[in-house]
Amino acid sequence: MEKDKVEFTTKELELKRENHYVWADYLKNWSSNQNCVWHTTKNNKVSSNSVKMIAKERNFYKFQYLSADNLTLILSLSSKSPKELQEHHISYLSSFRTIQSIESLYIDSGKKDKKVFDHIEAFKSNTIENLHKAHEDSVYQILKSLQEGDLSILDDIQNMCKFMSFLGHQITRTKSFKEKILASTNNIKLKKSYNEAWWFISYMIGMNFGKSFFETHKIDTHCLLINETDEDFITSDSPIINVHKSINENDLAIPTEDQADFFYAISPKLVYMINKSNRFKQGINYVSIDFVQEINKKLAFNADQYIIGTNETQLKNYKNLVGKRLKIIKELSSLKV
Repeated sequence: MEKDKVEFTTKELELKRENHYVWADYLKNWSSNQNCVWHTTKNNKVSSNSVKMIAKERNFYKFQYLSADNLTLILSLSSKSPKELQEHHISYLSSFRTIQSIESLYIDSGKKDKKVFDHIEAFKSNTIENLHKAHEDSVYQILKSLQEGDLSILDDIQNMCKFMSFLGHQITRTKSFKEKILASTNNIKLKKSYNEAWWFISYMIGMNFGKSFFETHKIDTHCLLINETDEDFITSDSPIINVHKSINENDLAIPTEDQADFFYAISPKLVYMINKSNRFKQGINYVSIDFVQEINKKLAFNADQYIIGTNETQLKNYKNLVGKRLKIIKELSSLKV
């Protein structure tokens, strides 16, 4: 991100308000016409709609004013990271603090300047969205190769770095992840600060996940799972989940570093996994229908609102599990003293 001078074209000044927290192009892998998919709705129905109309929220990634409490929370979370990551966090944060200062000076001046106003609004609305778009663009060819069963593309260290960074953000950029974090605390002041600064916190935590995945990629088991069964993998508004067998999803316990088997369905027939366990071997694996159904249940259980699939009948089998994990978090959190 340029720190000295930021110039915008007319196109870049267009405000990106409809923020997809799950990549719309990714969801097309569950579509029969590269547009519409079957999905659950807020009212627990099953419907078909364009990928452009689901898993999104208006201004979800838009910059919001950072108060002293917001900054304290951000810096406190960052301080738990290695020094190198803290420096990255501060570098990205400084751009937003600069635009906040510029906006304050602009407002205090009392002058109206459409060009200045448009540039400030574009920065506020588009910056995080553009960062996610950059991550998506950087892995387009990687995902294409993986869909062809070619893992060798990740032998290139730069490709591995890009892909691990992408996966980290796919965990934290979602509304589902946000809702679970907010539900896990009853501290009203803290919850308010998380909510206000989430647009930055989610990106910061995504950086951490991505770096962790990359740093341990030679130790962890990285594999592709091929699904040749009669049932497709679904996906959800929480497209990457930890499916380690030892995790008890009915409590609030944080998994240990070794309890980490991260599952990412690239398509209904293909999955990328990063495993601490020895459940699968490195490279290509073929899965059973029992595994497919086990994971589909977990995806639905961990979803906030949306599970997405290739047909209506399949989603009806899993729709009553949607939102269960968030409900448990809220119930257990309310019992905490």
